[in-house]
Formats: sequence, C-alpha cells, structure tokens
Amino acid sequence: MQLNNQTGLSKSTFLAGYYLKAPHFLAVYTAALMLFSPWTLGEKSRWEGVERIVVFGDLHGDYSQYLRLLKQNGLVDQRLRWKGGNTHLVQLGDVPDRGADSVKIIRHLIRLQKEAMRDQGAVHTLVGNHEAMNILGDLTYVHPGEYAALVTRRSAKLQRDYHEQVYLDRIKRNPSLAENRSAMLAELSVQYPLGYVEHRILWQPSGEIARWVASNPAVIRINRTLFCHGGINPRGEWLTVEEINTRIASALHGSGSAAENLAMDEAGPLWFRGLATGEELVDRDVVLRMLAFYDVDRIVIAHTPTPGRVITRFGGRVVLADTGVSAFYGGPL
Repeated sequence: MQLNNQTGLSKSTFLAGYYLKAPHFLAVYTAALMLFSPWTLGEKSRWEGVERIVVFGDLHGDYSQYLRLLKQNGLVDQRLRWKGGNTHLVQLGDVPDRGADSVKIIRHLIRLQKEAMRDQGAVHTLVGNHEAMNILGDLTYVHPGEYAALVTRRSAKLQRDYHEQVYLDRIKRNPSLAENRSAMLAELSVQYPLGYVEHRILWQPSGEIARWVASNPAVIRINRTLFCHGGINPRGEWLTVEEINTRIASALHGSGSAAENLAMDEAGPLWFRGLATGEELVDRDVVLRMLAFYDVDRIVIAHTPTPGRVITRFGGRVVLADTGVSAFYGGPL
C-alpha cells in the first residue's frame, strides 16, 4: 500500500514464572548481549513534506512475503540493500509470531533503517501487540520455527542448564516433585525446547531485540496521516502521540504497574479493533473528533486482517492495511 503526495490513497501495492526470576546464567548472557544493544527511545514521531509513503501491515514471521513486498515497491536492490531513496516505509507492527523468521526480518529492518536514513528516506517500525506479548512474557503464538532458528552448538547446554534451574525452583516450592525427576525433565524438554533460552535472551525486556522494539514508536504522524498498529479508541482518553509512545516504551522496559500498562490494554493503541469493526454510522462523529484532536485527515491501522485488500472506512478516514500477507493468513499481496 502506498500513500502518495500527502493526500491520495492508492493500492499498489514468555518465561513462564521463571522469566521474572531470571536464572544467573541467563542474566549473564543478556548482559553480554546488551553491550551490542544501544537502543533507547528516541525516534521522533512527526514528519512533514514526505512525498512517498509505503505501508506494510502484519508480517508474522513470513520473510518471503516481506521480501516480495520490498521488491514490488522498489525499496531494495538484488542484494536487499535500500534503494527507496527518500521514501518512508511504515511497518505497522506484528513482525513476530505465527511464522518462523521474525528475527530474520527484524535484523533486516534494522539494517534498512540505517541505509534509508543515509538516503534521506526512513523505515518506521511501529510496535504491535505481538511485539509487546513477546517482551512481556506471553508466548502463546510463538512459532516452533522461531526457536529452531536460534539453535546453535551451545543450545543443548543452555537448555540443560535452564531445565536444571527450573527443576530446582519447582522442587523448592513442592518437594514431592523430586520423586520423578526424569518425567519432569522430559516435560521441560517439550515446554522449553532448544532455542527457547536464546529467544528469551533476545526478547526479555533487557534483551537486544526487546530494547530495539522499545526504542520504536507505537504511533507516528506523517504529513496529515496517523499510523498505529491497532488504532486509537475514539471513546477513550486521547493522549498525545508523544504520551502514547512514552507510556508504551516504559511498559516494554518493565516500568510502571500492570494497571498502567498501555502496551497490554485491550482498548489501547496496540490492541484496539473498534476502528475496524465498529458501526460507522454510530461512531462517525466521535471518530472525526478524534482525528481533529490529532490534527490529521486519516489514520492507517493494521491488526485486524482484511479479505486480502486495503479497505477504507468512515469515508476514507480510516484505512485498514493488514491484508493478511503472511502465510498464516493466506499470503495475498
């Protein structure tokens, strides 16, 4: 999906309870990785005068479709280097889960962010609810391939050490479990497969990928368009773009109380579906007032898959850009 010339629209287009306890060996490896993870919240949230905007919805670990989107929109060359010039690419979040190659996509997006900046372009990677879930410990939708992709020669030892830590913690709380050590360890092998520890090292709040995610905004404005993963609740509290981004970054860093966790609020900007599913006649006026508060003409969202095409609602004021491009949803382009 592309937004051209500021106005027109065209269709081209976690560790269970043990996460909080962080075994010593896990903390040590994470600290080492952090030496290479200088991520801090800092991307600005507003841009003006952008001539070309390309929007990607949920990718869900599908590297092949991700590359197809980049190539179809003329954003990378044969060596997958940025060639989009001053184009602004907006990826609306939900890179991880449901597919096997989330980390591969993220590594490439990080590279493209640097390359695009040198070319007067930009790659905006917004926070989605699945990024928040991975950081904050909900691994419900992690694809087995995600763990497998992180396996190295050290994985078996990491897994054994972690299983031992979990085992010791469980029997400390319930000594009767020690009667069947072999059965418990077999169960842990299924619950925490090879690659699981590596995944958590990357995704726990102090991990490399988690720190990168937390450095990204949840909401941005380009020209007169607002971009957000789930949407802004027009009947909720209207926070400024900067307030939203600060609160979500704080939540992803593990700061604040659960009650203040905007990143996991079902009515918050990472999770809200009302703009995609609400009654247009009922919500039209409040949606218009919400857009006026943000001084924009429209909002572009993902999160709620469409039947394979970009859909507009509320007279073009709401644009649904999650066309289900990942293999999990059928992969239309």
